[in-house]
Amino acid sequence: MRPLELSCFPNSYGPFGPLAALRHLPTLGVTHLELPIKNAGVPSFFKETPLLTDASTPEEVDAVRDLIAESGMQLSSCNISSGNPLEEVPFERTLRKLDLVQQLGVSLIVSGGGEAPAPDDYARLIDQLKQLGDAAAERGIVYCCETHPGTCQNAESMLQLMESVAHPHIRINFDTGNILYYNSGLDVLEELRLVLPYVRHVHLKDTNGGYKQWHFPALGVGGAIDFVAVKNILQEASYTGPCSLELEGIEGEPELTREQYEERMRQSIEFLRRRCEWPC
Repeated sequence: MRPLELSCFPNSYGPFGPLAALRHLPTLGVTHLELPIKNAGVPSFFKETPLLTDASTPEEVDAVRDLIAESGMQLSSCNISSGNPLEEVPFERTLRKLDLVQQLGVSLIVSGGGEAPAPDDYARLIDQLKQLGDAAAERGIVYCCETHPGTCQNAESMLQLMESVAHPHIRINFDTGNILYYNSGLDVLEELRLVLPYVRHVHLKDTNGGYKQWHFPALGVGGAIDFVAVKNILQEASYTGPCSLELEGIEGEPELTREQYEERMRQSIEFLRRRCEWPC
């Protein structure tokens, strides 16, 4: 079977961010990156310094593109999460970020599928997402909705969203860890199977399986995700999108050094290759 493309979301390096990822990942044989484009003026949850924001200039985008090329890496996708696209400010930010993604030459993005706080909001949210789908299509981009509360909290809500928006450029990012973090009692593999026709991007995230327990260690340490089965499901479906590692850490643990973040990533890659026989 064909290899599955390994990528990495650099929040896995905490406050050391994309620059640490660009230095370290090539030493592990990982050649693809999911580049975050952040919100200008909004502090990052992981406290890293962003390479790009929605306020970045074309010259800054070119400089980042050159930096990535010099590192020997390629962009598999961009993460342009901006907030709830139902709201005007996140919606406009997302449009600006799509222009930057196009300049980078990237065809896949991960962003929010949104929430509808009131029943009457759902139709407007769907309309906003259709507009974003049109904007993405014009730029040759597929918009993958993240596994987050609201329209993409689980397979049931994801399928409802896909049916409602009915847009070929709106698809799903399936996050193996978030399914258990945001839901209680679900079967990750069954959830993946249900939405697989719509999945264009995957986050590989381990967890201890606890509902609302922020416990996302190195892959293979959490124990709640059967990554061999995830691999098999993706391969049997001839999945061709990125499998992006996302190691968000453990609530309450001491602040890690850069070397500790790197070791967590090394352990994860070794686990996938040796224990899971991950084809990469």
